[in-house]
Amino acid sequence: MKKIFKSLLYLILFPLLIIMLYFSIAYLFTLFPKKSALKSQKTEHISLIYSTIHTDIVFNIQDINLSLLPQFKRKQKGYLAFGWGDKETYLSTPTTNDFKLSTSLKALFLNTTSLMHVSYISNLSNYQDVKKVKLSKEQKKQLKNSIMQSFDFQKQVYQGYGREDFFYSAKGAYNLINTCNSWVGDKLRDVNVTMPYWTPFSWSVISKY
Repeated sequence: MKKIFKSLLYLILFPLLIIMLYFSIAYLFTLFPKKSALKSQKTEHISLIYSTIHTDIVFNIQDINLSLLPQFKRKQKGYLAFGWGDKETYLSTPTTNDFKLSTSLKALFLNTTSLMHVSYISNLSNYQDVKKVKLSKEQKKQLKNSIMQSFDFQKQVYQGYGREDFFYSAKGAYNLINTCNSWVGDKLRDVNVTMPYWTPFSWSVISKY
């Protein structure tokens, strides 16, 4: 009986230790970010909209080549928010009430198929959780090109949660290390924006803003 008790204790404690280690490493990365060495003048900006679990990169719609996203071609003003994530989670979780633990665990512990989520926003002032990121013209151009490279335009497009958002097939696999937020962090870090080396959580991305 004592051996069974010990085995059960280890079975409970081991996942808890893994979770604590995961969060601890993510937090430590926020303390030592990769700092931007760029000296050029930052006359442009993009925005980040975030929740407790997710982050999107937001561009003015006039900055985007809408021939690649014909679903939004009638929009003349406003913004487009770009997010990357697990396909099943995106398509089956329109609200937090639809959240399923099984879907989340599958996404985290398996290499799952990903989607790009593009949403039209008429007015950013409607969002409380917004951070502005200043960029040079070249950084902004590079970031836009990098985001477009995450799309797989040869594959299926899915209707979003409403009439003004869509899901596009994407490149890359979603997992515990490569999350929706680490995608945002990677894109910003790659264009020389100060950012932690790993950003699995939304607070990891916005920690320096």
